[in-house]
Amino acid sequence: MIPFGLLSGFMDSKEIRITELGENGFRFRLAEECPEPERFLICFYDMKKAGYRKVEIRKFEMNAVARTSAAEEWCVQDQENGKKENRVSFFREYSVRVEQKDYMEEVQRLAGQYNRYIRLKLEGDDGELAKALTGYPAELDEVHCESLEEQKKLWFGENSSAIKRTPEADQSVEGLFWDRETEFALELNNTSLYEEYLRQPLKDFLASYWQKNYLTHSWLAGRTPERFYIGNQFCHNLFPTEEQLFSIMDKMRSEGLEITLAFSYIREFMLPSVGKLLEKVDNWCCIHGMNVEIVVNDWAVAEMLHGKTSHLCPVFGTLLNKRKKDPRMKYKSGDISLFQQNSLNAEFYRDFLAEEFHIHRYEWESCGYPQEFPPGKNSLHLPFYQTNTSQYCPLYALCTTGDRGTQQLAEHCPKFCEKYALLYPEHLHMMGRYNSLFGVDKTLLESPEMWKKIKGIKPDRIVVNL
Repeated sequence: MIPFGLLSGFMDSKEIRITELGENGFRFRLAEECPEPERFLICFYDMKKAGYRKVEIRKFEMNAVARTSAAEEWCVQDQENGKKENRVSFFREYSVRVEQKDYMEEVQRLAGQYNRYIRLKLEGDDGELAKALTGYPAELDEVHCESLEEQKKLWFGENSSAIKRTPEADQSVEGLFWDRETEFALELNNTSLYEEYLRQPLKDFLASYWQKNYLTHSWLAGRTPERFYIGNQFCHNLFPTEEQLFSIMDKMRSEGLEITLAFSYIREFMLPSVGKLLEKVDNWCCIHGMNVEIVVNDWAVAEMLHGKTSHLCPVFGTLLNKRKKDPRMKYKSGDISLFQQNSLNAEFYRDFLAEEFHIHRYEWESCGYPQEFPPGKNSLHLPFYQTNTSQYCPLYALCTTGDRGTQQLAEHCPKFCEKYALLYPEHLHMMGRYNSLFGVDKTLLESPEMWKKIKGIKPDRIVVNL
């Protein structure tokens, strides 16, 4: 049985499941009896071209296969034991004989490619398999940096290809981004940033922030943020304490900054505390006459915000705004334009979010390929983008047991992520932070001209997430 992703078929307009394949024909299975169709369309996946080859079949010989199903065999055994039960067939199987040259050639090609894949899978490791199939540079997997600091310096430092701040560059960036009154925001997404922000005046905090991330020379450092995100979209243990949260919000209000609170997924035991916290935030907004955005990454939070949206504005978070993201995608062949859209490009879905949850803003990540942003308010996070998140933290497992596979819920998190991170081969441009894996996309850092390649509605907010 060839995997369904490699071989699919249609009988007239009805999709069928092919169970056996040969050069002279195939078998397929249906839930009920059917009349003979006019044609078959068989789709063979070509691993080299990363696409399907279609073969239309109009001349064929089709017969029902006389076969006893597993359910029928059990009924037969019951009858032999003296029990009388009716036989019930839960599927019909048909055999199709084909004498078509292009069909035979596609069967031979698919069988050869699939056999090669199985052999490579058995004989080598994942790197060797990827190298043979896609040209992935497996030999570079041995090149690592010694620390996260070294890695970030290599990515963003003055010797990198990030755009340096010069009068010409500032003018170019000004023309591309800020002339549209694009809002600029920073994320405070871990405990050390919360504490540092509370200790320092805004100007000193920003100077330290850019310096620690080796981006003092970058065009990003040329503008003061109008908004801050407080909280972490991916780890529930990195949200600030209640005391920290309101201290940060009070300080931001005094500095004239807009506020967005970022919530992650919500585990069952967190529901009461998160509900009470949202009530307190809503009360704070009423007292101070401010509106606060709430990034929603769990439908439970969206439900909690019902009746509170006069001051608390729901935002569609990254974990709910799903799309294909992986730093290894550049090694894959095929049509990358198929990744440019996702569910938010469907008008009926945006209407549903607006009507049911009052959601009008969507959080996106710059993830290495052009995206088509839908109508509405769009926030673009850069340069890091999330690829994987686990509620059972792999970094916690590695630090406590030495094995990242023995993951469990960190109920009393010691914040290992303040000191440690998982490093990957340098050429992949990725790292493991707290409970997630992140890739880094430097396209907008290195070439603001890439902004012009963004399709659809341009984002009206840039969010830096270093």
